[in-house]
Amino acid sequence: MQDEPSADPRDQAIRAALRDASSLAAMVATEFGATYWGAERAVYVATLAEYVTDLGGRLEEAGTRDVIADFGARRITVRFG
Repeated sequence: MQDEPSADPRDQAIRAALRDASSLAAMVATEFGATYWGAERAVYVATLAEYVTDLGGRLEEAGTRDVIADFGARRITVRFG
């Protein structure tokens, strides 16, 4: 189908990571609810880490569920639903 978003879970994870990384880079809050909670969490986290790095930050694991986007002076906990 043309002009339709892919229903593939991996593609959805990548799209969510891009959207969330741009939101994280602009935030001043200390907590963020991830917009992706599907089966491809590892793809989402790996892609989010790449985008956050491209935006000047880094992503680190925080326990078993959360990750932290570290932009130096700002640390934002990314929580999964």
